[in-house]
Amino acid sequence: MATVDRQHYALQTIFSFFLGLMVLAFIGVGVNTFYPQPSDTFQKQLQPLYNEQNQINIKGGTPSPADQARLSQIQKQIDDLNAQQQVAQEGWARTTSIVLVLFATLVMGISLIRSEQLRVVSNGLLLGGLFTMIYGAGWTIFSGTSYLRFFVVLFALAVALGLGYVKFVWLRQGAAGAPALAGGAPADVSGLEARVAALEAKTNAAAAALGRDAD
Repeated sequence: MATVDRQHYALQTIFSFFLGLMVLAFIGVGVNTFYPQPSDTFQKQLQPLYNEQNQINIKGGTPSPADQARLSQIQKQIDDLNAQQQVAQEGWARTTSIVLVLFATLVMGISLIRSEQLRVVSNGLLLGGLFTMIYGAGWTIFSGTSYLRFFVVLFALAVALGLGYVKFVWLRQGAAGAPALAGGAPADVSGLEARVAALEAKTNAAAAALGRDAD
């Protein structure tokens, strides 16, 4: 029986971990689908410039003044596009990290609903929220140097600590208090029975005294 329980617990753990990974994949793919990286757009603009640059270079020999001027112009355009891409990528990373952290907070909040009745699903959602939180916080590394990056990580830490306290301390204290309350009911019932028995004894004694007086 103990072996069956261990196997059942192991399967629950594996399912919870797998569900957490699926939640991470779903949120990550969803965010990148509806809010793609700006590098894709800039690459479409850079690729023709790279191709033209290569066509001039493969001619060999010393470039003509016209080719040299064109190469300088192409390089300037490439540098400008790379600078714009860098700025756009940092802004995308900041926004993506905030969106991911918000989704992670939502999923972790949902995991607290009926967590005792749906423990396996709840643990899976909690793991998925934690994985997404780590993924979102990781994108802040590529968001440049700004105070927003610090506040995103601080918010993620506060949410993790708060929800961890709710799930592992507050909810467990409430679950532990319920049996104690239920266990106190028999004592109350037994006390009531004792009072009823004492009242009956007094009533019988009074009836017996009245009977003696009548004799």
